[in-house]
Amino acid sequence: MVMGLFSTQNSFYNSLEAHENIMVVSSNETIKYINKCGLKFFGVKDLEAFKREYKHTINVLFLEEEGCVNKYTYGKKWLSNIAQKEYKERKIRVKLYSHIDEMERYFYIRVAPLKKDDFLLAFCDIHEIELEKNMLRKQADYDPLTQIYNRVKFNEVFPLAISRASGLNEGFSLILFDIDHFKVINDSKGHPLGDKVLFELARSINMKIGDHDIFARWGGEEFIILAKFLDQKQASAKAEALRKYIQEQDFGEDLEVTCSFGVSTFNRNDTQTSIFQRVDEALYLAKAQGRNRVVVK
Repeated sequence: MVMGLFSTQNSFYNSLEAHENIMVVSSNETIKYINKCGLKFFGVKDLEAFKREYKHTINVLFLEEEGCVNKYTYGKKWLSNIAQKEYKERKIRVKLYSHIDEMERYFYIRVAPLKKDDFLLAFCDIHEIELEKNMLRKQADYDPLTQIYNRVKFNEVFPLAISRASGLNEGFSLILFDIDHFKVINDSKGHPLGDKVLFELARSINMKIGDHDIFARWGGEEFIILAKFLDQKQASAKAEALRKYIQEQDFGEDLEVTCSFGVSTFNRNDTQTSIFQRVDEALYLAKAQGRNRVVVK
């Protein structure tokens, strides 16, 4: 009887060797089997080498990333917890490091219960699909010329900032600015140079703003910054620093590029419409008062 079970187990494992995907048999605590495709992926010669290298269980290899399962998501009984879910929910998205091409790759892992406390893990490589999704997401979110967020993406994150500022007291300020006399640059120097100015200006500003700031091309020669955690005085100082920085940049062709800035800070009763109307009016005043200046409202 034992020999029969052993033979059946070997036959099952042999069937898994035919798969091109990584196939693993594991309990919550330790791996019982990994096929040759998996051994190659993780850069080990056999199961014992895997256990020595990776502490027996495969979930310690899951890399941290938003939207991916990590080694803490389901706790120590991770396979049991996943297997208890509805069938369609037993598929988890993970990120792993490949020793074949020395890069991080995305997988879906389908978990199926076997006898006793063992589970079958079938890995499906979705890396190319994820790359395509990321590319499409970037095309949807980013301005193709300046490579910063576009207006659509800004309008997506703007309500979240309003909500957090209202509920969690995470204040912010808006800085709206545009390039002075940009039409003259386009008309006198040509649109290719105008595009270069837009690109270089966006690149320069992107390097100057904080990690928490959201920077987008609002349209044409107009840009917007959602400066998180900055009060009116701080935002005004930031805008003034950016104004001076732009004025000092060399855009070539003997161009003198300057920008006008409007600044407004979130108030507790503000809506998207009210705060944007104020910052837009502040920018209008900056241009009406002679351009190349910062106006706060």
